[in-house]
Amino acid sequence: MNTPTPGDAQALLREAQEIAQLGNTEFFVPDNGVNYWSPQVYRMLGIEPGDSPSHLRIFQGVHPEDRDRCLMAWSRAIRGTGRLDLSYRFVRADGTVRHIDARYRLSRAPGGALRVVGTLHDVTERKTAEEAARRAQARLADLGRLATLGEIAAALSHELNQPLSAIVNYARACERLLDAPRPEVPEVKAALGEISSQAMRAGEIIHRLRGMVRHRDTYRTVVAVNDLVRDILTLLEMDTHASGCTLQLDLATDLPLVLVDGVQIQQVIVNLVHNAAEALLGTGEPGGEIVIRTARDDDGEIVVSVADNGPGLAPGAEARVFEPFFTTKVEGTGLGLAISRSILELHHSQLAYGANTPRGARFTFTLPVAPELS
Repeated sequence: MNTPTPGDAQALLREAQEIAQLGNTEFFVPDNGVNYWSPQVYRMLGIEPGDSPSHLRIFQGVHPEDRDRCLMAWSRAIRGTGRLDLSYRFVRADGTVRHIDARYRLSRAPGGALRVVGTLHDVTERKTAEEAARRAQARLADLGRLATLGEIAAALSHELNQPLSAIVNYARACERLLDAPRPEVPEVKAALGEISSQAMRAGEIIHRLRGMVRHRDTYRTVVAVNDLVRDILTLLEMDTHASGCTLQLDLATDLPLVLVDGVQIQQVIVNLVHNAAEALLGTGEPGGEIVIRTARDDDGEIVVSVADNGPGLAPGAEARVFEPFFTTKVEGTGLGLAISRSILELHHSQLAYGANTPRGARFTFTLPVAPELS
């Protein structure tokens, strides 16, 4: 076995750093002019090798939005010893931006100066891949949201027709009442009140549908999970009515608040109810029922479940039910459950399937209680 010479070891180290996009540096505080950058540091920062290594030069290239945060971290670190970990964006001279993970160890050198030894890791490719995955996930969520809403478009037109027809009928009744020689004012007022109520009902349907279809970033707020269910009740009833089944709510009282993106959690519930309604419609049998339950488990988390009394999953489907594009429906997209699970994972939760009793399917997920109120 050949033992590498010191020269070989240095070459291997440089090659390893190039592969890993990792460089190392050493400097002192206060700056005594004895600083070191490995060749890979020069390459990742886009700095000419002839330039003198200087930590100030690195700091000057830190992205303006990250500079104050890094300065505060250094201000705290240089008062003592230990470790300092930083992540920031570095703007090269040509304007390109690199994402850097820096790890430093601080110790006291002879004479009292602070010696800082560190590594710089270029993680731009990883960050780019993560951002691309996030955008793809967002597009997939939008696709699933639109697919789900597209499938209930027919029910929407039917549901809107009811309040609009009622408005027309009450308006005609007002005309007849006002044409009478002695109009009955209380009856006119009552009819106008019904017109207002039906108009608000139609507006609520549109408002909820718009909130579900609109693209938006994750925005978490402290809300009551029961309110999330009630706020989309009209949308849910459109689906169940179209499928000829009934929707029941079993919502526990006195539940603590949760910190979630309300629209995303509502999308999960809509997806689960829609799937259950389609399963019941496929049986062709009367008496279909969907139940939405909320409760609190022994760990203090909020439990939400959507259960039906349909046929449940076919043998072998349970293991694949959350896979993207896997579907047991002839015209299904296979996206609803995959998107729902992805949404819940972002909320540190999991979507689980289990058989309902005495028959049917039950999908369950948990939501953590808002930390500040737990």
